[in-house]
Amino acid sequence: MTSSHHFQPHDLVFTSSVFARHAAKLADVGVSSVSWRVIAAISRRGPLRPREIASLEQVSRPTATIFLQRLEKKGLLQRAVDPEDSRSVLFDLTDQGREALSTWRVSLDGALAPRLQELSEKDITTLIEAQNLMQRIIAEEN
Repeated sequence: MTSSHHFQPHDLVFTSSVFARHAAKLADVGVSSVSWRVIAAISRRGPLRPREIASLEQVSRPTATIFLQRLEKKGLLQRAVDPEDSRSVLFDLTDQGREALSTWRVSLDGALAPRLQELSEKDITTLIEAQNLMQRIIAEEN
């Protein structure tokens, strides 16, 4: 790294986490950030097994299963038999789950828009580049 700035990866992780919680609080989405992360992941990837959710969220499989059951009880997820393994299940979004995700995204965008409008075009470009870099790093791991 040939920058005069002293980069600490842990600072990036901490700041990203705090930013996500701050955004959820501003938007008052009514659910935990884990809920919308799981629902967004299923929206992007399609139906997922509990072990896949556990891996994405870095929790044990029993913890993921309990969490998925809560989202299912709220009507946001539905389960189906895994066609590749009839002993396993897949969780997918319900219509209510898709609607909730859309509402959450609008709320998050609306809550953050006034703060982002204060930034310069250069700052917005920097954020987009940082987002793209972070997505690339994540994609390399998955």
